[in-house]
Amino acid sequence: MKQVNYMQPGPGLQGYATVPATSDAKEYLALILRHKFGILLTLLLGVAIATLYLISTTPVYQAEALIEVDDTNPLDDNTVVDWTRPTIKEEANILRSRKVLQPVVDLYQLRNETRAKKLKVVGDVTERVPALGDWLSKLDFAKSFAWHGESIEITNLSVPRAWEDDPLTLTALGDDRYSLSREGRVLVESASVGENLRVDVGSNSLVTLTVTAMDATEAVEFSVVRRSLESTINGVRASLSTETSDAQSRMITLKYLGTDPIETTEVVNQVVQVYRDVKLSDDIGDTVKEREIFESNLPNVASELEAAENALSTFRRRTGSINTSLQSGNILGQIDVLQRQLNEQEIERDELRERYTALHPSTKRLDKEIGIIQRKINQLRGRVSSMPNNEREMEQLQQEVDNKRTIYNEMSARLENIRIKESITSGSVKIWDKAIPPERPVSPNKLLALVGATLGTLFLYMLYLTLRSALSTLISDQESLERASGLPVYMSIPKSSAQKRLASAPTVDPRRLLPGASGSSDRKALANVLAVGKPEDYSVESMRGLRSMLEDVMDGAKNNILMITSPLPSMGKSFISLNLAVLLAQSGKRVLLIDADHQRGQLHKQFGLKMGPGLPEVVRGKSELKETVKPCQVENLYVIPRGFMNDGSSREMPGDREFGRFMDVVAHRFDICIIDTPPVLSVSTAASLGKQAGSTLMVVKEGEIKEPQLTESLKRLSFSGIRVNGCILNGATAPTPRHYAYYREQLD
Repeated sequence: MKQVNYMQPGPGLQGYATVPATSDAKEYLALILRHKFGILLTLLLGVAIATLYLISTTPVYQAEALIEVDDTNPLDDNTVVDWTRPTIKEEANILRSRKVLQPVVDLYQLRNETRAKKLKVVGDVTERVPALGDWLSKLDFAKSFAWHGESIEITNLSVPRAWEDDPLTLTALGDDRYSLSREGRVLVESASVGENLRVDVGSNSLVTLTVTAMDATEAVEFSVVRRSLESTINGVRASLSTETSDAQSRMITLKYLGTDPIETTEVVNQVVQVYRDVKLSDDIGDTVKEREIFESNLPNVASELEAAENALSTFRRRTGSINTSLQSGNILGQIDVLQRQLNEQEIERDELRERYTALHPSTKRLDKEIGIIQRKINQLRGRVSSMPNNEREMEQLQQEVDNKRTIYNEMSARLENIRIKESITSGSVKIWDKAIPPERPVSPNKLLALVGATLGTLFLYMLYLTLRSALSTLISDQESLERASGLPVYMSIPKSSAQKRLASAPTVDPRRLLPGASGSSDRKALANVLAVGKPEDYSVESMRGLRSMLEDVMDGAKNNILMITSPLPSMGKSFISLNLAVLLAQSGKRVLLIDADHQRGQLHKQFGLKMGPGLPEVVRGKSELKETVKPCQVENLYVIPRGFMNDGSSREMPGDREFGRFMDVVAHRFDICIIDTPPVLSVSTAASLGKQAGSTLMVVKEGEIKEPQLTESLKRLSFSGIRVNGCILNGATAPTPRHYAYYREQLD
């Protein structure tokens, strides 16, 4: 008969991967389904982490206020751009400046910080579970911790500058008394609540403290810190933010974060009020300075105007009325216009010099323009000098009067505008919306924490599963078995929950037993065989498929001997050998089942037989063949148990030649002989007896063996000249209910 080689790879190919690995969505889904309980536990862990986070995190509230900054003067000319006007970004910087924040810090004593000593998370949990806190507070090592939300209130705290930002330890002594220490040094052994402490700590330095209230049991410790002004203001700045719609808008939204909703609201409103006061004082200060300049110069200008008018009147009385010519009138008119421009430029320059130095670009520009106008006036005056003396002098006196009157009128109007501006300056900062106490905290977000924790833990667990699956050499499915062995996998036998129930069942329906059963103990033992006690089980149906494939597997083999082995113990080789033998016998074939596992063979118990005499005795002639080959209640099925009944001598398995001669005599009397051998990596029996077998199957249990172990077992058999036809995956993942439903419908 022609041998079929495509199902029997040569020794050189065994143990080497020939099937490429795959990682499609179906395999990934199968990985998830295999670890569904782990995923469920991971989700529960994520919920627990989120709950602990929410319990241990202090709620943070946000208060908002809306203000408008308007530095424009309704009396000013809106067509002129004020380049000195602060931008909205500069206004935001003023809001966060120390000049604005320091009064708020001092008013609410934000530099003082108290915190009870407690264990993170555990201390927060005990506040919600008082019974747990009561139990922990009785333990010696836990008495200094706060378990019930202990708190204190302090005022008038001051420390030396070198001690700022360093904690002082305040320990409750009971009866509203406490002690104070720093770095193990006791500053105050005992003080009462409400007492004003003044402690001399040397170098002319004092520590002052007043505890106004204390709610704590004895031995509980508190950390009391006097923050430096810089660190406190930086902390306030970190919690304070400003927003505006665009750079042109003068509306500012002020936001502040804090743990106390009432105090947070008050701080925001106080910051706005201080900012408004600062802006008002600055605006009034600039206006007062400008008003003082004009008030001090205006009397001098009035005196100069009066003197000029008197001089003109005196000259007219002395010389009489003089009519100036048209040419001289035009020249003097031009001088008059230039003189007014000169006066305006000089006033503007004087105002800029109050704010900036002479090197400022605006001041230098005005100086240059004033010089140009002055030169033009000098040129025109030179032309007037060539006119008749009386006429020229008359025009000059008239021009002087007009110039002085113009200056006086402009300064009077400007002074009036300044006085009006002073009365309306308070409206430069408008508070549209004051902050109100927030109802809900902005942090932590319960939904975000729950979703983030569950998705985070789930992601980490899936990452772990993916990496473990990618890096692990554990054989977990049929594809990985084919890849690791380089052999075909003839069948995947699913897990059978009925097998465990049958093993523990005391009795079984006698009608399930095959004809020829005799003896209640034998009947009970045989009923524990899955193929007999539960023939409709899906695992049995899979082995029926394996039975049908054996003709092709053993086609071309040198004999009818089939060896079933495994790399390691507990792979299920005896389970498959036993049930396959029963199924073959039920199909009408004469079957001999040989238990070659002389250390731990248990097949005799499944048939209710004694342990021996067995294979070692019959091979060595110490037992008759008819005494050793024992029939059982399954028709056409015969069994050789493991043997080794006698004490002493025959503890070694027969040699290759002895077993070969025995099999030559026995094998042709049966249609198939099945040898159940010990694991390959445990003892050398399989490598020895397998030489006489025409076909060999390797049983591998899903998720119980690694690729190097399988490779090593195949190498050992290959070195002994044994060809492994293929593998059987035992204990595979159970089929879906749809498989069972379809199978049962077919049975019905």
